[in-house]
Amino acid sequence: MSNNHHHRTTGSALVPTNNNNSSAAHTHDYDIELGTSARSDALGTACHGVGALSIRQAPTISRGGDTTNYSQTPDSIRDRTMLLSNLALHANKRESVSSSRNDAAVGMGLADSRRSSTDDQASINQILAGTGSGNLSRLLRDRPLPSGPTQHHGASAGLPHLDYSYIGAERVPKNAKPPKSDLNRREPAEQSEDCKPAQIQQPLLPSLHADMHKQHSDAAHLPNEQDFLLSPSRSASDDNYALLQRRGHTLLGLLTMPLQYIPAVILGLIMNLLDALSYGLIAFPVSIPVYAKFGPIGFSMYMLSTAIVQVVLSSGASGFRGANGTMLIEAIPFLHAICSKIIASVGSDQPDRIIATTMASYAISTIITGLVFFLLGFLKIGVLVDFFPRHILVGCIGGVGYFLLETGMEITSQLKLSFSWPALRQFFEPNAFGLWASSFGLAILLRVLCARFTHPMFVPMFFIAVPVGFYAITALLGIDMETLRATGWVFELPDADVPFYYFYTLFDFSNTDWHTVIKTIPTMLGLAFFSILHVPINVPALAVSTNVDKIDTNRELLAHGISNLLSGFMGSLQNYLVYSNSVLFIRSGGGSNLAGMMLFATTLGVFLSGPTIIGYIPNMVVGALIFHLGLELMKESLIDTIGVVNHFEYATIAVIVVAMATIGFNEGIFIGILMACFFFILLYSRRPALRKAYTGSAVRSTVRRLYSQRRFLDDVCKQIQVMRLQGFMFFGTINGVEVYIRNLLEQRQWQVNPIRFLVLDFGLVNGMDFSAAEAFIRIRRLLEAREIYMVICGAERVSEVGRALRAAGVWSDDESEYVQTSLSLNEALEWCENVLLQYYYIHQAALAGTEVPQSYSFVSTPWPNEVHEYGSSPRHAMVSEATQSAMPASHSQTPVAPQPSQLAPAFSLLHQAFLDLDAEQQTDDTLAFIAPYFVHKQLSSDQYLWQSGDNPEAMYVIESGTLRVFVENGVGEYETTESILPGTSLGELSLITNRKHSTTVMSDGDVVLWELSKKVYDELCAKEPAKTLAFVRLALMYPAQGMKAITAYAFCAQ
Repeated sequence: MSNNHHHRTTGSALVPTNNNNSSAAHTHDYDIELGTSARSDALGTACHGVGALSIRQAPTISRGGDTTNYSQTPDSIRDRTMLLSNLALHANKRESVSSSRNDAAVGMGLADSRRSSTDDQASINQILAGTGSGNLSRLLRDRPLPSGPTQHHGASAGLPHLDYSYIGAERVPKNAKPPKSDLNRREPAEQSEDCKPAQIQQPLLPSLHADMHKQHSDAAHLPNEQDFLLSPSRSASDDNYALLQRRGHTLLGLLTMPLQYIPAVILGLIMNLLDALSYGLIAFPVSIPVYAKFGPIGFSMYMLSTAIVQVVLSSGASGFRGANGTMLIEAIPFLHAICSKIIASVGSDQPDRIIATTMASYAISTIITGLVFFLLGFLKIGVLVDFFPRHILVGCIGGVGYFLLETGMEITSQLKLSFSWPALRQFFEPNAFGLWASSFGLAILLRVLCARFTHPMFVPMFFIAVPVGFYAITALLGIDMETLRATGWVFELPDADVPFYYFYTLFDFSNTDWHTVIKTIPTMLGLAFFSILHVPINVPALAVSTNVDKIDTNRELLAHGISNLLSGFMGSLQNYLVYSNSVLFIRSGGGSNLAGMMLFATTLGVFLSGPTIIGYIPNMVVGALIFHLGLELMKESLIDTIGVVNHFEYATIAVIVVAMATIGFNEGIFIGILMACFFFILLYSRRPALRKAYTGSAVRSTVRRLYSQRRFLDDVCKQIQVMRLQGFMFFGTINGVEVYIRNLLEQRQWQVNPIRFLVLDFGLVNGMDFSAAEAFIRIRRLLEAREIYMVICGAERVSEVGRALRAAGVWSDDESEYVQTSLSLNEALEWCENVLLQYYYIHQAALAGTEVPQSYSFVSTPWPNEVHEYGSSPRHAMVSEATQSAMPASHSQTPVAPQPSQLAPAFSLLHQAFLDLDAEQQTDDTLAFIAPYFVHKQLSSDQYLWQSGDNPEAMYVIESGTLRVFVENGVGEYETTESILPGTSLGELSLITNRKHSTTVMSDGDVVLWELSKKVYDELCAKEPAKTLAFVRLALMYPAQGMKAITAYAFCAQ
């Protein structure tokens, strides 16, 4: 607990006044000492030491902030609560006879501890029970080896000694110490509890020896590790021969291991070739004359970029084994936009300068993309990518799909698409129509067949079968290759003298227009921004598909950064990890980095062989691939999202697709971000900032008060209005809060439910903008005009909400008493109840014609000479009626009580505590019966009365001081759940039910109380059951009230 305490200006303490002295007893008159506090320690949170009876360290109390920053601190609030409680006790003072004071010690329960031991050697039956017939050498690697000779008993004595020198793939020197393995390396479920270390169950021995005998008797069986491990004796020549055998097997395994990955590598190479033929050929806008012959160049750059990302991923940079990477297909629209800007800036009459600038811009854009990837991973801020709205990415994917459809039309028909009637007529000329329609028809056919055949190999086999069928039909028709190339059905054959590194000759930095390169940087940044959005989608999806439990997104970003930086500096294109190819490759048996390296080698071989293969690929194959992906992306964006996203998000997706198709890709992304921001504000503003609203009648503080005070508060607590706010409060949500408050103050509502306190709970508010803070200024003025207290709670002074409120002047720093602040809702409710009780006693004094000291006023309140004003408003009328109804009937008709000489010392306190709790029985007789059995007890500051888990020892009635009730929050800290004031009781439930305490109770300052021990209570139950039962009925009313308050606070207030 904290050691802080605060000095108060006002306070009270119960001071016994001696009326007469005698050897037998003292008669006390409980008077109230008003004015300056008689204690220097705090009544609220004094925790500067542990009392004499405290045997454990004081619990750590969770405060949630510095309580000195509030106008109403827990200490000041509890000072007023104590003052009002003492005033209630003083109202019905009785003479009592003092008794001797005995201190009781608090016991402490000791927790039992269990001990567990683990032997250093695992038995053979434990090993065999772990995995059955698994490889023994692998089991021994996973188990600790004996460090010395082991004593076996019974049947285990005949087992050969285990020689650990042959364990593992590499030979261990004979003089080396055995490896130290972790006993917990294997799963706990694999260890049998019936198997004890260094003991071997009898039924396992025959089978073990039988397996050994079978292995040694098989002439064709080659020696393995079990033979050497379990052999009783071996010579040096045998050891050398076994070592050679094992090395031979290892070498053979290394030579044959790559063979198992060949099918997956062939499949991966086919996928890379298909993608390169379809998307590499359109890396440059071949429909523009200056780039007309850049199809083979794009193919080579595609294969180089794919090879680079493949070697980076397979070298261990990625957490996925066998991951596949390719050139970033979605970057093609941005690359075409760069080409358009270059042509517009340089001019079409300078083709060499255009080409040099284009090659430099492509490389720089890849370097920028790689740098963004690398920085996100290196700084470990890849999580920022997750904050980007997914529906904007879906809209961008739809825009890429439209671009692919447009590009497919252009590359198959070899015409430039524009929305004009003359241009559209060209697409329906016989040859052009046949070119693009055949490709589009194949794409439609593929989609129809994919709905029927779902095997992952179907699509590659389909595109392998298309060229076979194409050349079979053209051979039957007698059409030669020259005719097919001339009419556009087959791509033209690249020049034979063009090497694979030809595109490097196109770089000419002296002829590069660097001013134009700078103009393309916004498009490059848009490309980089769009590229990084794929990682948080592909990486988690691949982790789920390949059953990888833990994957580091920052590591994958670093891998993408390295691969793109390498690709950029080598003059190639952007690349990334592709989900679909990786899943297909891994499920085909390529789930290894070695398989990935083999795929890299074959891809690099295709790159080095040059783009000659392009001259034999039918046009419809490339067109069908482009159309297929374009249709898939459009479907994913505009069709699959129907019913999945809300109407606002779908509208954003559609607008992005249209904007990218008509304006540009950068413009489409910008429009999508603006629409997402607008719709976010619109949607979030529809979420109410007011989580819950209720009056003090539904939820009360957890302070255990006297019954007379509770009865009064039951009638007037509806004047407390609580509003629990939530979320981020900004200009879109604050309007609803302001309207709700104005409705509360309407004349009609005011007559029905007038309020004096508006408690604003900011505990669930995580932020506030300036517009919301200004709205609370208007609310404050509105409330102050009605003399309504604005009580702010749940907001720390240094928090974002606290700073915003203080900057707006809505805090308790100024001199206005109509703005109060407290740490928690419970303390705010306690302060409001104290103010109402202040009204109660002032009004009661006015009715009785007595005076109330000025020290009892801590807010501006009408005094007795102004009591006529209570009827001037609905609030005052409510207080007046509640005061009259709460005044006990015993004031006018006092029941016959025992004579003072017959009174026990505790009778006066018990009478004040249980007064009017039960109107159906005479409480004085019951209390007179039980009072002699209460003994006096004192607690020092911060001393435990009991702790959670202790057995019940007694019930208590507090004479002076305050007790705090704590519960543990599960993380070693204690939180206050209830305050116990003078004149109330506690411990009844545990005493009566004989259940262990579930809470911890500690004194808050010096406490004087009276104790009814469990031993005495049990004796009374046996001797006087009827009278004891009558007292039990009285005693249970306090915990019943406390349970009601705590339950309401726990469920209604949250």
